[in-house]
Amino acid sequence: MLSVKLIPLKKLFCMRFVYFFVLNFYAFIGFSQPNSFEKGKILPEISVNNSSETYALYLPKSFDETVLSAVVFIFDPSGNGVNGMQHFVTSAEKFNYILVASNNTKNGVPYDTNFEITNRLFATIFSTFKIDERQIYAAGFSGGSRLATAIAALTGKIQGVIACGAGLAINKSVTPTQKMFSFIGLVGDEDMNYQEMFNTKTWLDQFSVANELFVYNDTHRWPPSEQIERAFGWLELQAYKKAIRSIDSQFVQSYFETQYKIADSLVIHNKFRAVHEYESIMRNFAPYFEIDATQQKVIAIKKSPEYQQQVAARAAIIQEENDLYEKFSKVYSNDILAAESTDNFQWWRKELHQLNTAITQQANSPRGKMLKRLKYSIFAGAYESSESYVAAKKYKHALYCNQLLVYFNPEKAYWYFRVAQSYAHTNDFKNTIRNLKKAKDLGLPQFERIQQLPLFAKFKQKRRFQKLFEVSEKDK
Repeated sequence: MLSVKLIPLKKLFCMRFVYFFVLNFYAFIGFSQPNSFEKGKILPEISVNNSSETYALYLPKSFDETVLSAVVFIFDPSGNGVNGMQHFVTSAEKFNYILVASNNTKNGVPYDTNFEITNRLFATIFSTFKIDERQIYAAGFSGGSRLATAIAALTGKIQGVIACGAGLAINKSVTPTQKMFSFIGLVGDEDMNYQEMFNTKTWLDQFSVANELFVYNDTHRWPPSEQIERAFGWLELQAYKKAIRSIDSQFVQSYFETQYKIADSLVIHNKFRAVHEYESIMRNFAPYFEIDATQQKVIAIKKSPEYQQQVAARAAIIQEENDLYEKFSKVYSNDILAAESTDNFQWWRKELHQLNTAITQQANSPRGKMLKRLKYSIFAGAYESSESYVAAKKYKHALYCNQLLVYFNPEKAYWYFRVAQSYAHTNDFKNTIRNLKKAKDLGLPQFERIQQLPLFAKFKQKRRFQKLFEVSEKDK
Protein backbone atom coordinates (compact mmCIF):
# COMPACT_ATOMS: atom_id res chain seq x y z
CA MET A 1 0.00 0.00 0.00
CA LEU A 2 1.17 3.53 -0.69
CA SER A 3 -0.29 5.15 2.41
CA VAL A 4 1.79 5.38 5.56
CA LYS A 5 -0.62 3.23 7.52
CA LEU A 6 -4.32 2.70 7.88
CA ILE A 7 -5.71 5.08 10.45
CA PRO A 8 -7.31 2.90 13.17
CA LEU A 9 -10.46 3.94 14.92
CA LYS A 10 -9.74 4.86 18.48
CA LYS A 11 -12.08 3.85 21.29
CA LEU A 12 -15.66 4.24 20.11
CA PHE A 13 -18.00 6.45 22.04
CA CYS A 14 -19.54 4.58 24.92
CA MET A 15 -22.81 6.30 24.13
CA ARG A 16 -22.56 5.60 20.38
CA PHE A 17 -24.06 8.82 19.08
CA VAL A 18 -26.18 9.63 22.08
CA TYR A 19 -28.21 12.16 20.13
CA PHE A 20 -29.79 9.49 18.01
CA PHE A 21 -31.28 7.93 21.10
CA VAL A 22 -33.01 11.14 22.04
CA LEU A 23 -34.14 11.79 18.50
CA ASN A 24 -37.83 11.44 19.33
CA PHE A 25 -37.41 14.03 22.05
CA TYR A 26 -35.91 16.50 19.63
CA ALA A 27 -38.55 15.68 17.04
CA PHE A 28 -41.26 17.43 19.04
CA ILE A 29 -39.76 20.12 21.26
CA GLY A 30 -37.05 22.72 21.47
CA PHE A 31 -37.06 23.92 17.86
CA SER A 32 -35.54 27.17 16.73
CA GLN A 33 -37.27 28.94 13.88
CA PRO A 34 -36.66 27.13 10.56
CA ASN A 35 -38.71 29.85 8.84
CA SER A 36 -35.62 32.03 9.16
CA PHE A 37 -33.84 29.81 6.63
CA GLU A 38 -34.47 30.62 3.01
CA LYS A 39 -35.91 27.76 0.95
CA GLY A 40 -34.58 26.68 -2.44
CA LYS A 41 -31.11 28.13 -1.85
CA ILE A 42 -27.83 26.65 -0.60
CA LEU A 43 -26.89 28.40 2.64
CA PRO A 44 -23.12 27.82 2.90
CA GLU A 45 -22.35 28.55 6.56
CA ILE A 46 -24.74 28.08 9.46
CA SER A 47 -23.41 27.75 12.98
CA VAL A 48 -23.50 24.45 14.82
CA ASN A 49 -24.87 24.94 18.35
CA ASN A 50 -22.28 25.43 21.10
CA SER A 51 -19.27 25.23 18.79
CA SER A 52 -17.25 27.17 16.22
CA GLU A 53 -18.24 24.63 13.54
CA THR A 54 -20.58 25.29 10.63
CA TYR A 55 -22.67 23.41 8.12
CA ALA A 56 -24.26 24.07 4.74
CA LEU A 57 -28.04 23.76 4.49
CA TYR A 58 -30.56 23.35 1.70
CA LEU A 59 -34.30 23.35 2.31
CA PRO A 60 -36.38 22.22 -0.68
CA LYS A 61 -38.96 24.69 -1.91
CA SER A 62 -41.72 22.37 -0.69
CA PHE A 63 -40.28 22.27 2.85
CA ASP A 64 -42.95 22.56 5.55
CA GLU A 65 -41.69 23.11 9.09
CA THR A 66 -44.92 21.73 10.59
CA VAL A 67 -44.43 18.18 9.30
CA LEU A 68 -41.69 15.59 9.72
CA SER A 69 -38.98 15.86 7.06
CA ALA A 70 -36.50 13.50 5.44
CA VAL A 71 -32.83 14.53 5.71
CA VAL A 72 -29.56 13.65 4.02
CA PHE A 73 -26.28 14.33 5.85
CA ILE A 74 -23.52 14.89 3.29
CA PHE A 75 -19.81 14.43 3.99
CA ASP A 76 -17.25 16.01 1.68
CA PRO A 77 -13.66 14.70 2.10
CA SER A 78 -12.23 18.22 2.20
CA GLY A 79 -14.81 19.62 4.61
CA ASN A 80 -16.41 21.79 1.92
CA GLY A 81 -20.14 21.36 2.46
CA VAL A 82 -21.25 23.28 -0.61
CA ASN A 83 -18.90 21.28 -2.84
CA GLY A 84 -20.77 18.10 -2.05
CA MET A 85 -24.23 19.55 -1.60
CA GLN A 86 -24.49 21.20 -5.01
CA HIS A 87 -24.85 17.80 -6.71
CA PHE A 88 -27.84 16.86 -4.51
CA VAL A 89 -30.09 19.88 -5.01
CA THR A 90 -32.05 18.50 -7.98
CA SER A 91 -32.79 15.29 -6.08
CA ALA A 92 -33.68 17.19 -2.89
CA GLU A 93 -36.33 19.07 -4.83
CA LYS A 94 -37.64 15.98 -6.62
CA PHE A 95 -37.84 13.75 -3.53
CA ASN A 96 -38.30 16.43 -0.84
CA TYR A 97 -35.20 16.06 1.35
CA ILE A 98 -33.46 18.53 3.62
CA LEU A 99 -29.74 18.59 2.81
CA VAL A 100 -27.15 19.12 5.54
CA ALA A 101 -23.40 19.10 4.86
CA SER A 102 -20.67 19.50 7.47
CA ASN A 103 -17.93 22.04 6.83
CA ASN A 104 -15.65 20.43 9.41
CA THR A 105 -15.54 16.65 8.97
CA LYS A 106 -12.75 15.78 6.55
CA ASN A 107 -10.09 13.30 5.51
CA GLY A 108 -6.95 13.15 7.62
CA VAL A 109 -8.86 13.71 10.86
CA PRO A 110 -9.18 10.76 13.28
CA TYR A 111 -12.52 9.02 13.04
CA ASP A 112 -13.48 9.77 16.64
CA THR A 113 -12.91 13.49 16.01
CA ASN A 114 -15.18 13.33 12.97
CA PHE A 115 -17.73 11.44 15.07
CA GLU A 116 -17.70 14.18 17.72
CA ILE A 117 -18.20 16.84 15.04
CA THR A 118 -21.06 14.82 13.57
CA ASN A 119 -22.65 14.38 16.99
CA ARG A 120 -22.80 18.14 17.47
CA LEU A 121 -24.21 18.56 13.98
CA PHE A 122 -26.91 15.95 14.65
CA ALA A 123 -27.85 17.66 17.92
CA THR A 124 -28.23 20.96 16.10
CA ILE A 125 -30.32 19.60 13.24
CA PHE A 126 -32.60 17.46 15.41
CA SER A 127 -33.25 20.39 17.74
CA THR A 128 -33.94 22.75 14.84
CA PHE A 129 -36.10 20.72 12.47
CA LYS A 130 -38.75 18.05 12.77
CA ILE A 131 -36.97 15.04 11.33
CA ASP A 132 -38.65 11.75 10.46
CA GLU A 133 -36.48 9.18 12.26
CA ARG A 134 -37.31 6.63 9.53
CA GLN A 135 -35.90 8.92 6.83
CA ILE A 136 -32.39 9.83 7.96
CA TYR A 137 -29.82 9.25 5.22
CA ALA A 138 -26.08 9.77 4.85
CA ALA A 139 -23.97 10.38 1.76
CA GLY A 140 -20.32 11.02 1.08
CA PHE A 141 -17.56 11.00 -1.46
CA SER A 142 -14.23 9.16 -1.10
CA GLY A 143 -13.22 9.38 2.58
CA GLY A 144 -16.55 11.08 3.24
CA SER A 145 -18.26 7.96 1.90
CA ARG A 146 -16.37 5.79 4.36
CA LEU A 147 -17.35 8.13 7.17
CA ALA A 148 -21.02 8.04 6.14
CA THR A 149 -20.98 4.24 6.12
CA ALA A 150 -19.22 4.09 9.51
CA ILE A 151 -21.83 6.41 11.04
CA ALA A 152 -24.63 4.28 9.61
CA ALA A 153 -23.09 1.08 10.96
CA LEU A 154 -22.43 2.55 14.42
CA THR A 155 -25.78 4.17 15.02
CA GLY A 156 -28.20 1.74 13.40
CA LYS A 157 -30.40 4.79 12.79
CA ILE A 158 -29.50 5.60 9.19
CA GLN A 159 -32.00 4.37 6.63
CA GLY A 160 -29.66 4.45 3.65
CA VAL A 161 -26.20 5.49 2.47
CA ILE A 162 -25.19 6.97 -0.89
CA ALA A 163 -21.52 5.95 -1.18
CA CYS A 164 -19.68 7.81 -3.93
CA GLY A 165 -16.22 6.74 -5.08
CA ALA A 166 -15.42 4.59 -2.02
CA GLY A 167 -17.03 1.79 -0.09
CA LEU A 168 -16.78 0.77 3.53
CA ALA A 169 -14.78 2.18 6.41
CA ILE A 170 -11.28 0.73 6.68
CA ASN A 171 -11.90 -0.48 10.23
CA LYS A 172 -14.04 -3.61 9.99
CA SER A 173 -15.66 -2.93 13.36
CA VAL A 174 -17.73 -0.20 11.71
CA THR A 175 -18.78 -2.05 8.56
CA PRO A 176 -22.27 -3.51 8.19
CA THR A 177 -22.62 -7.25 8.76
CA GLN A 178 -26.41 -7.44 8.80
CA LYS A 179 -29.46 -5.74 7.33
CA MET A 180 -28.70 -2.43 9.00
CA PHE A 181 -29.36 0.00 6.15
CA SER A 182 -29.63 0.26 2.39
CA PHE A 183 -26.42 0.98 0.48
CA ILE A 184 -26.23 2.49 -2.99
CA GLY A 185 -22.78 2.81 -4.53
CA LEU A 186 -21.79 5.18 -7.33
CA VAL A 187 -18.45 4.88 -9.11
CA GLY A 188 -16.87 6.06 -12.35
CA ASP A 189 -15.11 3.52 -14.55
CA GLU A 190 -11.90 5.60 -14.28
CA ASP A 191 -12.15 5.94 -10.51
CA MET A 192 -9.21 4.49 -8.58
CA ASN A 193 -11.72 2.74 -6.28
CA TYR A 194 -13.59 1.08 -9.15
CA GLN A 195 -12.56 -2.44 -8.14
CA GLU A 196 -13.22 -1.71 -4.49
CA MET A 197 -16.83 -0.79 -5.21
CA PHE A 198 -17.50 -4.11 -6.93
CA ASN A 199 -15.83 -5.91 -4.01
CA THR A 200 -18.00 -3.92 -1.59
CA LYS A 201 -21.12 -5.09 -3.38
CA THR A 202 -19.95 -8.69 -3.08
CA TRP A 203 -19.28 -8.19 0.64
CA LEU A 204 -22.72 -6.67 1.26
CA ASP A 205 -24.44 -9.42 -0.72
CA GLN A 206 -22.88 -11.97 1.64
CA PHE A 207 -24.60 -10.34 4.59
CA SER A 208 -27.91 -9.74 2.79
CA VAL A 209 -27.53 -5.97 3.04
CA ALA A 210 -29.83 -4.30 0.50
CA ASN A 211 -27.43 -2.73 -1.96
CA GLU A 212 -26.90 -1.64 -5.53
CA LEU A 213 -24.01 -0.31 -7.61
CA PHE A 214 -24.32 2.13 -10.49
CA VAL A 215 -21.30 2.56 -12.79
CA TYR A 216 -20.84 5.43 -15.24
CA ASN A 217 -18.11 7.10 -17.29
CA ASP A 218 -16.10 9.34 -14.97
CA THR A 219 -13.04 9.75 -12.75
CA HIS A 220 -12.64 10.03 -8.96
CA ARG A 221 -14.88 12.97 -8.06
CA TRP A 222 -18.37 13.73 -6.78
CA PRO A 223 -20.87 12.15 -9.21
CA PRO A 224 -22.87 14.47 -11.45
CA SER A 225 -26.43 15.33 -10.46
CA GLU A 226 -28.01 12.77 -12.80
CA GLN A 227 -26.14 9.94 -11.09
CA ILE A 228 -27.12 11.22 -7.65
CA GLU A 229 -30.72 11.26 -8.88
CA ARG A 230 -30.42 7.62 -9.96
CA ALA A 231 -29.25 6.80 -6.44
CA PHE A 232 -32.18 8.63 -4.87
CA GLY A 233 -34.49 6.76 -7.21
CA TRP A 234 -33.17 3.45 -5.89
CA LEU A 235 -33.57 4.66 -2.29
CA GLU A 236 -37.14 5.62 -3.16
CA LEU A 237 -37.84 2.02 -4.20
CA GLN A 238 -36.33 0.83 -0.92
CA ALA A 239 -38.60 3.23 0.97
CA TYR A 240 -41.60 1.72 -0.84
CA LYS A 241 -40.47 -1.77 0.06
CA LYS A 242 -40.22 -0.83 3.75
CA ALA A 243 -43.51 1.09 3.69
CA ILE A 244 -41.70 4.29 4.64
CA ARG A 245 -43.20 6.15 1.69
CA SER A 246 -46.37 5.56 -0.28
CA ILE A 247 -45.80 4.03 -3.70
CA ASP A 248 -45.89 6.55 -6.52
CA SER A 249 -46.76 4.46 -9.57
CA GLN A 250 -45.94 7.27 -11.95
CA PHE A 251 -42.44 7.58 -10.51
CA VAL A 252 -41.90 3.82 -10.63
CA GLN A 253 -42.82 3.78 -14.32
CA SER A 254 -40.58 6.75 -15.10
CA TYR A 255 -37.63 5.37 -13.15
CA PHE A 256 -38.03 1.97 -14.77
CA GLU A 257 -37.95 3.54 -18.23
CA THR A 258 -34.87 5.59 -17.34
CA GLN A 259 -32.99 2.57 -16.06
CA TYR A 260 -34.01 0.47 -19.05
CA LYS A 261 -32.86 3.17 -21.46
CA ILE A 262 -29.43 3.20 -19.80
CA ALA A 263 -29.15 -0.59 -20.07
CA ASP A 264 -30.27 -0.61 -23.71
CA SER A 265 -27.71 2.07 -24.61
CA LEU A 266 -24.87 -0.19 -23.46
CA VAL A 267 -25.78 -3.39 -25.31
CA ILE A 268 -23.79 -2.77 -28.48
CA HIS A 269 -20.46 -1.53 -27.09
CA ASN A 270 -20.39 -2.71 -23.46
CA LYS A 271 -22.31 -5.92 -22.94
CA PHE A 272 -20.79 -6.48 -19.50
CA ARG A 273 -22.17 -3.16 -18.23
CA ALA A 274 -25.48 -3.80 -20.01
CA VAL A 275 -25.94 -7.09 -18.18
CA HIS A 276 -25.03 -5.38 -14.90
CA GLU A 277 -27.81 -2.83 -15.52
CA TYR A 278 -30.41 -5.39 -16.68
CA GLU A 279 -29.77 -7.55 -13.63
CA SER A 280 -30.23 -4.47 -11.45
CA ILE A 281 -33.55 -3.83 -13.15
CA MET A 282 -34.66 -7.41 -12.47
CA ARG A 283 -33.74 -7.14 -8.79
CA ASN A 284 -35.44 -3.82 -8.22
CA PHE A 285 -38.53 -3.81 -10.43
CA ALA A 286 -39.78 -7.39 -10.11
CA PRO A 287 -42.54 -6.29 -7.66
CA TYR A 288 -43.91 -3.88 -10.26
CA PHE A 289 -43.36 -5.38 -13.72
CA GLU A 290 -43.03 -8.67 -15.52
CA ILE A 291 -39.31 -9.20 -15.97
CA ASP A 292 -39.32 -12.45 -17.94
CA ALA A 293 -38.39 -10.66 -21.18
CA THR A 294 -35.49 -8.92 -19.45
CA GLN A 295 -34.32 -12.22 -18.03
CA GLN A 296 -34.35 -13.81 -21.46
CA LYS A 297 -32.45 -10.85 -22.87
CA VAL A 298 -29.73 -11.30 -20.24
CA ILE A 299 -29.48 -15.02 -20.98
CA ALA A 300 -29.10 -14.30 -24.69
CA ILE A 301 -26.42 -11.64 -24.12
CA LYS A 302 -24.43 -13.93 -21.83
CA LYS A 303 -24.40 -16.62 -24.50
CA SER A 304 -22.99 -14.26 -27.11
CA PRO A 305 -19.28 -14.52 -28.03
CA GLU A 306 -18.93 -10.74 -27.63
CA TYR A 307 -20.08 -10.86 -24.01
CA GLN A 308 -17.84 -13.77 -23.14
CA GLN A 309 -14.88 -12.02 -24.77
CA GLN A 310 -15.60 -8.85 -22.81
CA VAL A 311 -15.82 -10.77 -19.53
CA ALA A 312 -12.51 -12.52 -20.22
CA ALA A 313 -10.86 -9.25 -21.28
CA ARG A 314 -12.16 -7.50 -18.17
CA ALA A 315 -10.77 -10.23 -15.92
CA ALA A 316 -7.37 -9.92 -17.63
CA ILE A 317 -7.39 -6.14 -17.23
CA ILE A 318 -8.32 -6.38 -13.55
CA GLN A 319 -5.44 -8.81 -13.02
CA GLU A 320 -3.05 -6.52 -14.89
CA GLU A 321 -4.19 -3.59 -12.77
CA ASN A 322 -3.45 -5.54 -9.59
CA ASP A 323 -0.06 -6.67 -10.88
CA LEU A 324 0.96 -3.16 -11.93
CA TYR A 325 -0.16 -1.72 -8.63
CA GLU A 326 1.99 -4.25 -6.79
CA LYS A 327 4.93 -3.37 -9.03
CA PHE A 328 4.67 0.35 -8.28
CA SER A 329 3.93 -0.27 -4.60
CA LYS A 330 7.06 -2.36 -4.17
CA VAL A 331 9.32 0.39 -5.49
CA TYR A 332 7.47 3.00 -3.47
CA SER A 333 7.80 0.95 -0.28
CA ASN A 334 11.55 0.48 -0.78
CA ASP A 335 12.03 4.19 -1.45
CA ILE A 336 9.96 5.32 1.50
CA LEU A 337 11.97 3.18 3.89
CA ALA A 338 15.02 5.17 2.87
CA ALA A 339 13.01 8.41 2.64
CA GLU A 340 14.56 9.04 -0.77
CA SER A 341 14.77 7.75 -4.31
CA THR A 342 17.91 5.68 -4.67
CA ASP A 343 18.24 6.57 -8.37
CA ASN A 344 17.05 10.20 -8.32
CA PHE A 345 13.61 9.14 -9.56
CA GLN A 346 14.92 7.71 -12.83
CA TRP A 347 12.78 4.57 -12.48
CA TRP A 348 9.68 6.66 -11.76
CA ARG A 349 10.31 9.01 -14.67
CA LYS A 350 10.68 6.10 -17.10
CA GLU A 351 7.62 4.23 -15.80
CA LEU A 352 5.41 7.31 -15.67
CA HIS A 353 6.44 8.25 -19.21
CA GLN A 354 5.44 4.80 -20.42
CA LEU A 355 2.21 4.98 -18.44
CA ASN A 356 1.28 8.39 -19.85
CA THR A 357 2.10 7.25 -23.40
CA ALA A 358 -0.11 4.17 -23.04
CA ILE A 359 -2.96 6.26 -21.61
CA THR A 360 -2.74 8.68 -24.54
CA GLN A 361 -2.64 5.91 -27.12
CA GLN A 362 -5.45 3.83 -25.61
CA ALA A 363 -7.58 6.73 -24.43
CA ASN A 364 -11.10 5.48 -23.66
CA SER A 365 -10.51 1.77 -24.16
CA PRO A 366 -11.07 -0.50 -21.12
CA ARG A 367 -7.31 -0.83 -20.67
CA GLY A 368 -6.83 2.91 -21.02
CA LYS A 369 -9.40 3.47 -18.27
CA MET A 370 -7.60 0.94 -16.09
CA LEU A 371 -4.29 2.74 -16.56
CA LYS A 372 -5.93 6.02 -15.55
CA ARG A 373 -7.24 4.34 -12.40
CA LEU A 374 -3.78 2.99 -11.66
CA LYS A 375 -2.06 6.34 -12.14
CA TYR A 376 -4.51 8.19 -9.92
CA SER A 377 -4.30 5.49 -7.25
CA ILE A 378 -0.51 5.87 -7.01
CA PHE A 379 -0.82 9.65 -7.04
CA ALA A 380 -3.49 9.68 -4.32
CA GLY A 381 -1.49 7.29 -2.18
CA ALA A 382 1.60 9.50 -2.35
CA TYR A 383 -0.45 12.60 -1.59
CA GLU A 384 -2.16 11.06 1.43
CA SER A 385 1.18 9.73 2.66
CA SER A 386 2.70 13.18 2.36
CA GLU A 387 -0.05 14.68 4.48
CA SER A 388 0.36 11.97 7.11
CA TYR A 389 4.14 12.36 7.22
CA VAL A 390 3.86 16.12 7.71
CA ALA A 391 1.42 15.57 10.57
CA ALA A 392 3.92 13.12 12.09
CA LYS A 393 6.79 15.62 11.49
CA LYS A 394 8.60 13.10 9.31
CA TYR A 395 9.66 15.78 6.86
CA LYS A 396 12.20 13.75 4.87
CA HIS A 397 9.51 11.19 4.08
CA ALA A 398 7.08 13.97 3.14
CA LEU A 399 9.75 15.48 0.89
CA TYR A 400 10.10 12.20 -0.99
CA CYS A 401 6.35 12.02 -1.52
CA ASN A 402 6.11 15.61 -2.72
CA GLN A 403 9.05 15.17 -5.09
CA LEU A 404 7.29 12.14 -6.54
CA LEU A 405 4.08 14.14 -6.95
CA VAL A 406 5.96 16.64 -9.12
CA TYR A 407 6.63 13.90 -11.68
CA PHE A 408 2.88 13.31 -11.90
CA ASN A 409 2.30 17.04 -12.44
CA PRO A 410 5.49 18.56 -13.91
CA GLU A 411 3.73 21.64 -15.28
CA LYS A 412 1.61 22.44 -12.20
CA ALA A 413 2.92 25.13 -9.87
CA TYR A 414 1.28 23.84 -6.71
CA TRP A 415 3.36 20.69 -6.51
CA TYR A 416 6.63 22.63 -6.59
CA PHE A 417 5.25 24.76 -3.77
CA ARG A 418 4.69 21.58 -1.74
CA VAL A 419 8.29 20.53 -2.37
CA ALA A 420 9.41 23.99 -1.23
CA GLN A 421 7.42 23.51 1.97
CA SER A 422 9.16 20.20 2.59
CA TYR A 423 12.58 21.75 2.12
CA ALA A 424 11.61 24.63 4.41
CA HIS A 425 10.72 22.12 7.12
CA THR A 426 14.27 20.74 6.87
CA ASN A 427 15.81 24.25 6.77
CA ASP A 428 17.22 23.69 3.27
CA PHE A 429 17.13 27.30 2.08
CA LYS A 430 18.72 26.74 -1.35
CA ASN A 431 16.19 24.13 -2.45
CA THR A 432 13.32 26.02 -0.85
CA ILE A 433 14.14 29.04 -3.03
CA ARG A 434 14.66 26.93 -6.15
CA ASN A 435 11.22 25.34 -5.86
CA LEU A 436 9.45 28.54 -4.87
CA LYS A 437 10.89 30.18 -7.98
CA LYS A 438 9.65 27.28 -10.12
CA ALA A 439 6.20 27.63 -8.57
CA LYS A 440 6.26 31.38 -9.28
CA ASP A 441 7.41 30.88 -12.88
CA LEU A 442 4.54 28.43 -13.43
CA GLY A 443 2.05 30.98 -12.13
CA LEU A 444 1.14 29.88 -8.61
CA PRO A 445 -1.95 31.94 -7.68
CA GLN A 446 -1.50 34.55 -4.92
CA PHE A 447 2.20 33.80 -4.77
CA GLU A 448 2.89 36.94 -2.74
CA ARG A 449 0.96 35.50 0.22
CA ILE A 450 3.70 32.90 0.74
CA GLN A 451 5.89 35.46 2.51
CA GLN A 452 3.25 35.73 5.24
CA LEU A 453 3.23 32.00 6.00
CA PRO A 454 4.81 31.09 9.36
CA LEU A 455 6.80 28.24 7.78
CA PHE A 456 8.82 30.73 5.70
CA ALA A 457 9.26 33.42 8.38
CA LYS A 458 12.80 32.22 9.10
CA PHE A 459 13.80 33.18 5.54
CA LYS A 460 12.22 36.66 5.41
CA GLN A 461 15.47 38.51 6.07
CA LYS A 462 17.37 36.70 3.34
CA ARG A 463 17.85 38.70 0.15
CA ARG A 464 17.13 35.80 -2.25
CA PHE A 465 13.81 35.21 -0.52
CA GLN A 466 12.89 38.91 -0.67
CA LYS A 467 13.72 39.09 -4.39
CA LEU A 468 11.09 36.47 -5.16
CA PHE A 469 8.42 38.93 -4.14
CA GLU A 470 9.76 42.07 -5.74
CA VAL A 471 7.64 43.38 -8.59
CA SER A 472 9.64 44.51 -11.61
CA GLU A 473 8.71 47.57 -13.65
CA LYS A 474 7.50 45.43 -16.55
CA ASP A 475 5.19 43.49 -14.22
CA LYS A 476 3.56 46.59 -12.74
